[in-house]
Amino acid sequence: MNNIKIVLSTLTLISLVIVGCKSTKNVTKDIKPIISEKFLTSPFNHDESIASFNKALPDGTKIRKLARKNVHYPSKTDTIYQFIYKQSEIFVYKSNFNKEILMAGSIADSQIKLINGITTGMSREQLFNAIEGIKKTEADTVKLSTQGKDRTFTFIFKKGKLKKIKFESYYD
Repeated sequence: MNNIKIVLSTLTLISLVIVGCKSTKNVTKDIKPIISEKFLTSPFNHDESIASFNKALPDGTKIRKLARKNVHYPSKTDTIYQFIYKQSEIFVYKSNFNKEILMAGSIADSQIKLINGITTGMSREQLFNAIEGIKKTEADTVKLSTQGKDRTFTFIFKKGKLKKIKFESYYD
């Protein structure tokens, strides 16, 4: 009889521990805003190489390679890598001497995330909280660019939610 009580007590204790673990809330840490200049120089949570985009983009991303004659050396051929995921695309330019530059893109799918969790579907306020120094406005389009306009990000809102992120970089 005592053995049955011990087993029942042990089972009750285990059940309480399991229920207690399930009822704990997911705690999310507060995101510290990133300075706009840092965001513009490094908008993704990784470097801007082709290999890094290969690893970071969602499964099912297609890659297309486009040949392009080098403007300065017409006998040389550079490559533009186009990463396509659903309605999103990212272009990375690879020179004939293997320099890789983030060229442009359009992100419309929440599976693709920028630094600080910035993604489509987030609210206007969440974007303003994620990037320090971004001009707060109620406009449907919010632009952020570097001083020399080497890189520009355009955030497009619809009904207060981020619908699309477009960006372009100067490359030569």
